[in-house]
Amino acid sequence: MAGTKIDQRAIEKHVKEINKAYGRAFKKYPITVPLGGSSFTASAGATGLGVGIEQDPQLVRYLIWLGELSERQFGKRADYAEHSGTPLEDVAVLAAELERDGLIDSMGSFGSPDSHRITSDGRVELRRLSQLRSAPAARHRYATDGFLRWLYATAHDQRPTDPAAFLETNESYFAGSALSETELDYALARLTNPGLVIDAGTQPKTVAITLDGIDCALSGATVSDYLNRTRPGDYYSITGTNVVAGSQAKVEQHNHNNAFDPTAMREFAALVQQLAPTYGLEPAQQAELIHDAELLGEEADSDTAQPGRLRTAYDTVMGQLTQIGAASAALTTTIQQGQQAYSTVFGG
Repeated sequence: MAGTKIDQRAIEKHVKEINKAYGRAFKKYPITVPLGGSSFTASAGATGLGVGIEQDPQLVRYLIWLGELSERQFGKRADYAEHSGTPLEDVAVLAAELERDGLIDSMGSFGSPDSHRITSDGRVELRRLSQLRSAPAARHRYATDGFLRWLYATAHDQRPTDPAAFLETNESYFAGSALSETELDYALARLTNPGLVIDAGTQPKTVAITLDGIDCALSGATVSDYLNRTRPGDYYSITGTNVVAGSQAKVEQHNHNNAFDPTAMREFAALVQQLAPTYGLEPAQQAELIHDAELLGEEADSDTAQPGRLRTAYDTVMGQLTQIGAASAALTTTIQQGQQAYSTVFGG
């Protein structure tokens, strides 16, 4: 269009204004990037807990099967489907995930994309899995976390449930090895003692998840991390009379032992409200996000802020942010700030 003239000066002015806004946001809400760190596979990153494939029994079984083949032999997906009784389409998904993580290779370049063999990294992973299978602490941690996740998925309505049914599920396998009844008993004791699960008092024995247990499951944290989270401290009020302190005849001292400090959440909520107009959302979506951020800010600003309610409000806001399709510097900044705020408030 020859008659259309681009106002370059106006564009540059607009870009400068945006950069200034980002600069103000970064100064007010600095992002802390942790130093160091370790690499992890895609499977480990999906959980956010630094674990590998040991919690997915289907992946482990397929990798072990491939590892039992000779070093130069490729295994066909159809053969494994027949061997394990797994639907062929499910085997294809398992293969894609293991190949993505660099644990197996396909023969696609040789015209056989449905055949795979284990890689050197895959054999390293098999060795790690073997070590995990014989590590009591790792097995006990998984039994505790795995049972609570299963109980929540099975009976989050808090109905009494037979705990032994857990041992008949895929979730009862860790690193390719089935958990024992003794390990299940340990998990039940570990969950019952802090009140995440209760004995329903029936015969045969049944258990039910509690509200705290539901909160733990929804938090995504391990049971250990959830139980060790920072809790609100005690409040002390000390009153003394006839104290020699200048001209004072009465002195009152109020001490709050509040280790739980949601300040970072309040700052994160304010950042969301400030940058929401730059995310490219539809008006209704933007209004909903700002409203949810306001609720998060109000909960964080409350004198009686509760970790469970604060975490729920945070999850609502972060859920909306992570569903925004168009990436931008403002969105990346906000999500990173949210992750840092969660780590600051809840630990981890």
